[in-house]
Amino acid sequence: MTLPIPAPDAASAHFFAALDEGRLEVLRCDKCATVHLAVLTCDVCGGGAFTAEQASGGGTVYSFTRLHIAHHPAFVDRLPVCGGIVELDEGPRLFAPLLGDERAAIGTRVRFELLPVGDRAVAAFRLIAPGE
Repeated sequence: MTLPIPAPDAASAHFFAALDEGRLEVLRCDKCATVHLAVLTCDVCGGGAFTAEQASGGGTVYSFTRLHIAHHPAFVDRLPVCGGIVELDEGPRLFAPLLGDERAAIGTRVRFELLPVGDRAVAAFRLIAPGE
C-alpha cells in the first residue's frame, strides 16, 4: 500500500510542487524577509508577496516520535517508523519522516532527502551520525 500524502492546498501548493520537481524550497516574504514553507499571508507582517529560494537541506531534530503501532495500513510492514519535527537551517519547521540507522534525538543534525511515493514525493530527513 502506498504511503498517504497530504493533498496540497492554496498555501502549500508551491511547497509540494517543488518537492514533485525534486527540490526543497522556502518562501521568503518580500516585505519583512521572514521565511515560510507554506503561506498565503505572512504571519509576521501581513505581506502577501514571496520569493522562492532553494533551501540548504540542512536542519535539526526539534522533536520526534517512534511509532511501533500502525495507525494506517500503509505502515504495517514498515514498523517501527520514526518521524519528527525538523527545524530547517532557514528557520521554518516541518513534520517529516526521519531516516537512517542512527537513533533520533533532539538536536540531531539531519539532511533533506526526497522520498518518492508513487508519482509524488515527500520531504524526508536522513539522520547524520555525529562527526559525519
